[in-house]
Amino acid sequence: MSPFRQKLVEALVAAGVPSLEEAGQLADAREPGVTWTNTALNSPKVNEGRFLAHLAEAFDVPYEPRLDPAKVEREAVKALPSRFVFQHHVLPLEKTEDSLTLATYDLFNPVARQLAAQLTPGKTLRWLLVPRAPLIRAIKTLYGVGAETFDQLIQNNSSLDLPADRESIAADLNADDPEASVVKFVNLIIREAIAERATDIHVEPLENDLRIRYRIDGILHETAVPPQLRLLQSAIISRLKVMAHMDIAERRLPQDGRINLKDGTRDIDVRVSTIPTVHGESISLRLLARDEQRFGLDRLDMSDAHLALVKTLLAQPNGIMLLTGPTGSGKSTSLYCFLSSINSVQRRIITIEDPVEYRLPGVSQIEVRPEINLTFANGLRSILRQDPNVVMVGEMRDFETAEIGIRAAMTGHLVFSTLHTNDAVGAITRLLDMGVEAFLVASVVRAFIAQRLVRTVCLHCIEDHDYDPAYLESIGVPHEFGHRFKRGVGCDACRHTGYLGRAAIYEICPVTERLREEIVHKASGGVLKAVAVSEGMVTLRQDGWRRVRQGMSTVEEVIRVTQEDEAIAETD
Repeated sequence: MSPFRQKLVEALVAAGVPSLEEAGQLADAREPGVTWTNTALNSPKVNEGRFLAHLAEAFDVPYEPRLDPAKVEREAVKALPSRFVFQHHVLPLEKTEDSLTLATYDLFNPVARQLAAQLTPGKTLRWLLVPRAPLIRAIKTLYGVGAETFDQLIQNNSSLDLPADRESIAADLNADDPEASVVKFVNLIIREAIAERATDIHVEPLENDLRIRYRIDGILHETAVPPQLRLLQSAIISRLKVMAHMDIAERRLPQDGRINLKDGTRDIDVRVSTIPTVHGESISLRLLARDEQRFGLDRLDMSDAHLALVKTLLAQPNGIMLLTGPTGSGKSTSLYCFLSSINSVQRRIITIEDPVEYRLPGVSQIEVRPEINLTFANGLRSILRQDPNVVMVGEMRDFETAEIGIRAAMTGHLVFSTLHTNDAVGAITRLLDMGVEAFLVASVVRAFIAQRLVRTVCLHCIEDHDYDPAYLESIGVPHEFGHRFKRGVGCDACRHTGYLGRAAIYEICPVTERLREEIVHKASGGVLKAVAVSEGMVTLRQDGWRRVRQGMSTVEEVIRVTQEDEAIAETD
């Protein structure tokens, strides 16, 4: 065995490969078009950190498990073209008169080493080993998403031309042009958003720049983009408008559209909206993955008490259940879970939504179309002539829709809908303010459900954290929960936020006999909430402490999400 191969085998064994024989087979493995290091790192048996650390020691190369983009010299970044950096994952870190320090995770890529030497004549190349995730994130941060395509576009202005025939444009995100083009650049932006689990993409023209932001776990994050991206502003927005079948010549009025995308085997529905601003059109994209959607009560992960209460409410033959919360709080998902749990051949379920976000098998779903006067109110009237057992109205936006929904519940239908209020009890006063009679609200509404989404602790960097017991007591954390909880310290997997994913917290207010009396007498919101709590209602913040106790979320996150509701409750 050659000394070189022996070092590779030893590194693989140190990284977790169970035997010398398996390590030898992996050391000799060569996947077509894949370098040996990538082949090894793609093996589930190899621990990347231990593997790279052992290679660094064996071949006398420095190893750095973390890479801070802020410490990279800006002049060094310019030493290599972005296309080379993105293709070979080689990042210049430090530049002197006669040397250049390069970070990579693939020390045995001969093509990259040879090209790097050719692109930096007269420089001595010093190599540093860095794990894949921090290296790739640093490259995107320093050069910007799609920088390699952007640089080529600037060099070749003819690539800015868009296809004239919108039907010929593929909706496949992976069907990039071989040459750099705006089509390819836009695909890169959307692919990156999907990879980062973003729910929204915002393309916003500023005075001297074009900003792109992703909403991830409910929080907006600015995405690093190439400098001077403003040069492509018109082409990028025109491309997105063409994909959404909008009028690219109309820049003065807001427009709405939709894109159906394919990302590998996944189907993604994108709702697109444009508005004119003083610096040009701003465009927003809402991403909805159509695959792998599983709707059922177990997905909601409610407490046992809440789950039992919801099952009781869903068993009611008639009445209204109203979900409340701001945009993006998961109301639609909860409604779909409720409908799926009661969907059967014995029930006819019809929905009217704006828009239909997910398709439910066995459910008749209607999409609002105001341009032909198919509004919530008109659609609901037609639904009631279709002999439904269960009706779902996407939102009760006005008195007319609310009144029809309530009368539908009075005539034996089970009705689900949403309202934009801060808490469960706030929905009562909202209906009264809309002009609905108090006795109707008291008699037909079965429950008001408020919900929020709290970010969950990243399992890749989770750790214990002790809180001051006096502080926990002041914010209402039950004493029996203790004072040691979980939190994330931040890592590459969670974009150094400490959070990865979201979970729901709930506030369910069943309309009890005592609450009915207060509604009929038009009591204030503060009185209604006090009555609901005395009747056993668990508030949003109290349900949030359940998530903290489970180790799923943090004290700070629950306070952030429920702060407004607690403030409103105190002022009522």
